[in-house]
Amino acid sequence: MEYGVEMSDEEIGSFLARRGHGVLSFGGEVPYGLPVSFGYDVVNERVIFQPLGAEDGKKAAYLDDSPAVNLVAYEWEGVDEWRSVVVDGDLSAIPDDSPEAVDAAAVFADFATVVGAPVFDRPLADIESNWYELSVDESSGRQSPRAE
Repeated sequence: MEYGVEMSDEEIGSFLARRGHGVLSFGGEVPYGLPVSFGYDVVNERVIFQPLGAEDGKKAAYLDDSPAVNLVAYEWEGVDEWRSVVVDGDLSAIPDDSPEAVDAAAVFADFATVVGAPVFDRPLADIESNWYELSVDESSGRQSPRAE
């Protein structure tokens, strides 16, 4: 049995561009899901992240270990009003001080749902931030019939 209505590529892109946050999941022996803010670049079909955390933390280890990731973004207004999108692809670091990092920052600034630094329990000087790009290999989306 199918649940909901399949979203078109245009609907998926539009949803990701306005949503700005979701859960990034890494596979492996012990899977790891990470709530993230993201910016979606419709033109280049990529998702931009700037995960914040300690250089020696679990998040950093997963970011460095496995390029294959999955992003889930969803919206729930009620049983008859919801959308969800799943994006699969490879995650890669964007070199600091590169033109690509400047471009990534612009995409993130325009489309991400930004979380303030006070949510972290450590001084700002101890928080590591790097840009990452998720190149979209495959995406799918479903929505409630009323959401169309």
